[in-house]
Amino acid sequence: MQLSDREIQNTLDLLKKKESMGEQEVQALSPEEIAGIQQVVRRIDEMPPVRQDRVEKVRKALESSSYNVSGDDVAKKLIGRIISDKLH
Repeated sequence: MQLSDREIQNTLDLLKKKESMGEQEVQALSPEEIAGIQQVVRRIDEMPPVRQDRVEKVRKALESSSYNVSGDDVAKKLIGRIISDKLH
């Protein structure tokens, strides 16, 4: 299961909002905001520690010398992973 860039950004926005709030304000989060945070956390928890299908795909591409990834793609994925790890 993969988190989209949009899901990560929405969760970050909600977490930033929560960090800047007092306890009473946190309790005033809308049910939609709470549900959104809970959904992302559940999806993160459901992710396997190793995505064997992805590992196999990259292994085959490396063997055939067809593995090409842009620096921007690598940076986006690294940042997304860091964010996901901090949410857990």
